[in-house]
Amino acid sequence: MSSAINLFYLYDPWVMHVIRMSFVMGIVAFGYLFYLWKTQKIDGIKVPMDSFIAIFALIVLSIIPLLINGTKELGVLIMYVKTLLLFSFGVMIYNAFYRTANSQGQCVRDLERGVIAQAIMGLLALTGISLFVDIALGTNTSAILPRFAGSEQEYRLYNITSSAFFQLSAFFVVLLHFWLAYNEKTNRQQGIFLLLILFIGVMSGRTFFVLSALSILLYFKWRYVPYLIVFVAIVLGLAIYLPDNRYVEHALEPVINILSRVMYNVGDWGDTDFSQISSSTDTLMQKHLFMPELKQLLMGDGYYYTPDFRYYGGSDSGFIRQALYGGVGYILVCFLFTAYFVKRIADNWFEGSWKFTLSLLLILSVLNIKADTYAFPGIMLVLLMFLSLFGSHGKMLVLFKQSEAKNV
Repeated sequence: MSSAINLFYLYDPWVMHVIRMSFVMGIVAFGYLFYLWKTQKIDGIKVPMDSFIAIFALIVLSIIPLLINGTKELGVLIMYVKTLLLFSFGVMIYNAFYRTANSQGQCVRDLERGVIAQAIMGLLALTGISLFVDIALGTNTSAILPRFAGSEQEYRLYNITSSAFFQLSAFFVVLLHFWLAYNEKTNRQQGIFLLLILFIGVMSGRTFFVLSALSILLYFKWRYVPYLIVFVAIVLGLAIYLPDNRYVEHALEPVINILSRVMYNVGDWGDTDFSQISSSTDTLMQKHLFMPELKQLLMGDGYYYTPDFRYYGGSDSGFIRQALYGGVGYILVCFLFTAYFVKRIADNWFEGSWKFTLSLLLILSVLNIKADTYAFPGIMLVLLMFLSLFGSHGKMLVLFKQSEAKNV
């Protein structure tokens, strides 16, 4: 049962664009947790007080740019209230389904089963069978972003999640990094999951395609080589023999561009131009990265959204959006909030490993250049917050402890 709860909570799919499953799973966990407590099958509810304090601090500090600039932007506050709600659901799910002797192993097993489910859905939808395509599109943002349905990017919606595009890529980047770090610790995970994560990660977007290499190099094992060879062979085969397929052309654009430039300049590497490999990177550099004004760097403008619900400043970059809202100080607040949960995962799962902490923060910082990553309440942050629960580090408060009540 925990595998299904884990899948629907973390990936948060829509049910035919009517209701989000993370909220459903939170309600289910609350009901089941109440039943366990009422029947005395669980002795209290573990609550990570310092994590809740971090979220409340983020909400309070996010009010300061509004007060300084005299604006009434509520978008940021609503985002972080959502963060508080999703984390509360995660705490209930942990207490209801993961208070076991091997909670970490159970969690990783459930994450791997989620990877299998996503890979199966992706493969079935890629066959073009309308039933599976409709199921996949019914779980995500295709109704909100209809221009992508039927386009060369539709394959990026072939998954079981309400998320898509960059935020989904960020999720799989973090999941891969965490899985590799966990396998370095235990050395018991099956290498096939590396291949499956790479497959669904590449389907999510080119951001994953680039950053996954860093994690693999950092946590490399020789037994990964056969799976990496299979993955590289599939990628090269598609790029060489099916470069005109609209999905392949979009997903593997960097690989196709590199191969075409190398093949065009065979024997003359000095003339090979690698300056324009990915159109998305070129667009980011040309249109979305700019230096805010000095006043904006100091205190921001107090805006995150425009009145018509577009991003203020028109930039995709997380650094730019956060600077325009609250200045450099606000960027630091968002970074420290994210770093707190990364460090809590390192403490609870990897004995405080700085290798894991610093490398993941570097990856998240690179991601934040392209789009919101620090403190953004997407499924990637939900994954970080949920993983942070599996351990005893930090200030824990046990609520509704029945054993104490009996002794009174």
